[in-house]
Amino acid sequence: MDRGEVDRNDMGNELGKTEATWTAAGCAAPLTPELRALLHREADGDLSVDEQAALDAASLDPQVQEARRSLRGAVALLTGPNPPAPRSVAGAVVADLRLRQQLAAPVLSPTLAHTLASDVSRDIARDAALERALTPPPLPHSLAASLPRDIAFSQQLHRQLAASPLPPVPPLAPALASEIASDARTRTALQGSPTPSLPRSLAASLAGRIAQEASDVPRASVVQQASPQASPQVVAALHAAAPTPAFAQAAPRTSRAPLLLVSALLAGLTLLTVTAAWPNLAAGALVLQTVLEHVAPVAGLGLLLLLLTSALVTWMPTPAVRRFGAGAFVLAGVLTLPPLYGVVNGEPGLSFGRPVEVQGLVKGNVVAIGGDVILQPGAEVEGRVVTLLGDIKQAPGARVHGEMSAVLGHTPGESAAAGAVPAPQGVQLATAAAFRPLVGWLSAAAWPQIFVALTGGLLLLLFVAGTAPVLARRQRHAPMRTLALGVLMLAALLLPALALTFAGLLGAGLLVLALAGLLVATGLSVTVYDLGRALACRLRLPVPDTVGAFLGISLVAGSLSWAPLAFALALVGGAWGAGTLFLQRQTGEAGRTRAAL
Repeated sequence: MDRGEVDRNDMGNELGKTEATWTAAGCAAPLTPELRALLHREADGDLSVDEQAALDAASLDPQVQEARRSLRGAVALLTGPNPPAPRSVAGAVVADLRLRQQLAAPVLSPTLAHTLASDVSRDIARDAALERALTPPPLPHSLAASLPRDIAFSQQLHRQLAASPLPPVPPLAPALASEIASDARTRTALQGSPTPSLPRSLAASLAGRIAQEASDVPRASVVQQASPQASPQVVAALHAAAPTPAFAQAAPRTSRAPLLLVSALLAGLTLLTVTAAWPNLAAGALVLQTVLEHVAPVAGLGLLLLLLTSALVTWMPTPAVRRFGAGAFVLAGVLTLPPLYGVVNGEPGLSFGRPVEVQGLVKGNVVAIGGDVILQPGAEVEGRVVTLLGDIKQAPGARVHGEMSAVLGHTPGESAAAGAVPAPQGVQLATAAAFRPLVGWLSAAAWPQIFVALTGGLLLLLFVAGTAPVLARRQRHAPMRTLALGVLMLAALLLPALALTFAGLLGAGLLVLALAGLLVATGLSVTVYDLGRALACRLRLPVPDTVGAFLGISLVAGSLSWAPLAFALALVGGAWGAGTLFLQRQTGEAGRTRAAL
């Protein structure tokens, strides 16, 4: 049986009780079945208009009115909300019992009662003994008996003083005046005396004394060797010729021999280097010139604008210059990065680390760095053929209208008439044999993974050392100045490295290039950490310092999917972070200097 049926049964019972009440009340005329049906249907709310009018007309009878009121009250009780169910009062009763137990007087155990009784009796006995032992202070008494005695003693003292007066006390004014005058004279004497000089170094006077004694020895010997019959004028002249004491420190004499020696050594080493590399200088300049011919002229304009803007921002970092520098950097990047990427990626006629096979007619120059140039039969080159760390192999029937030059390599015939550089010998041969595989390996597809691994390792090292947040904060607070310093640092490293490389000094050139690569990787780690941390803070990620490092490495790894983006990120981010490293080091040194002062 569901709840609806229960409610209907309860309602029927209640209505039955109501009808029984109507009948038991002793009404003259009980309600008719039709009227009861109308009342029940009114309670259900399904009366028509006519039935409602008939019921309203019958309601003029007081019995019908009482029945309608009783029926509405019963319906309201049955359809209203359920009364609250009875709840348990056990918790409240337990709480009341605990409170009563706490408020009840504690019942002492017999042992504790006997102990308290003995302690109280002992305290009472001790208080009584102390009261007997202590003497109470005397009560106030009358002074009438002692007052006449004091008056008599005072009168006797006055009579004695009148009979024999005390000696007069000398006045204090003359004594004070004499002491004041003595202090004034002493002060005047002290002010007039010269102030003693502060302690000073005795090195100068000691050096003068030693020089005087050293110069007095010959004079003294001359005076001693003089004849005893010499006139006093001669002896006085000999003593007058002695040098006067010189306590001033003699001016230090500096020797220029070490400076001249070092300068001559550096000049000799420079001359030796130029002499050893002279055969390769012309070919290196030719290689550089040929490489530059593949670069658009706007790239040179962009590089010049980049260097000038970096120097200006570094020299005068005012707000107006920084705003101008931001626009100049963007313009220089647009002018410089696309041509440089084209050169690095390898344009027609230019190759890095790969051999070049020439077939047919080639209008222009052919340049190979770290690879050989192979002229197939029937090949014709209207320009020059230049290699660095590579050989030129010419098949029969191949023609070259320009010069053929090979730096640290071989040319066909090894003849100077062909414009070839002499074949490498000795150290140059070992250098060429050692660096050719390295250049070929670096030009392969493994360098992106190596660079990403190096950047990730450096970022992890900076993060563990705790310097990554400091560097990122420095880069965020001075973006234009750090970028300008980074550009100048990379220019100071790359320009000498390229000059050494094209001159044939591959060891020094590649060492500087490796240092520049390490600096770019370190700077890129700082930049991507700053970008990752800013992205984590923008996305409200937890632990932005740690999450930012992973986001930065993911950004570098993701940029490898598009080579131009990876190239731009490496150059710009590396320069930016390198400037941050230099500025942080300069700020740290300045802080240590101020602390030392």
